Amino acid sequence: MANFAQKIIANFANDNAKFLFISAAAGWFLASSAQTFGIVANKKIDKEDKKFLIPQEIADGTANIGLYALFTAPLMRLTEKMIDNGKIAFKNVEKGSVEFDKLKGGARVIASITGAIISSNVLTPLVRNKLGTIAQRKALHQKIKVTEPTYDPYYQPLFQKNYGKIPLKMSSYMSFTRNHGMKV
Repeated sequence: MANFAQKIIANFANDNAKFLFISAAAGWFLASSAQTFGIVANKKIDKEDKKFLIPQEIADGTANIGLYALFTAPLMRLTEKMIDNGKIAFKNVEKGSVEFDKLKGGARVIASITGAIISSNVLTPLVRNKLGTIAQRKALHQKIKVTEPTYDPYYQPLFQKNYGKIPLKMSSYMSFTRNHGMKV
């Protein structure tokens, strides 16, 4: 186990862009997990709200991490390929030298930071808003089952009309009692 941890640390020590990429994804995972567990543990949030909030937070965290990975990893690879192919050149630095490798690693770090900024501040809100709009439209178009109110003749008198039974309003009730010799 110690050798495995040493290999990981050595790998990250030699590749700052990979370390930044993995640590940013891990940070978003931990933040989303904390938010989700906070919702679960909060006793002030009722069960119906939790049924909505917990999946929403999980989906939000998944979108953040997924979009970050889907955008940033290819951007880092593209930057590396452009440097290797000479499309991005460093003046007075020989290809294959230690200095070249350091500059290439620095360019990958910049690509990782750029990917994080674009994915979290531009892509995630756009995708989240689009998915939210779709979910909202779907929810609005679903047929809502309306349950009949329970009828208790001692508390809620109903009258039969041409279009069915209707509950009395206070004014109708007062009129009904007056017309039938009742006192209220």
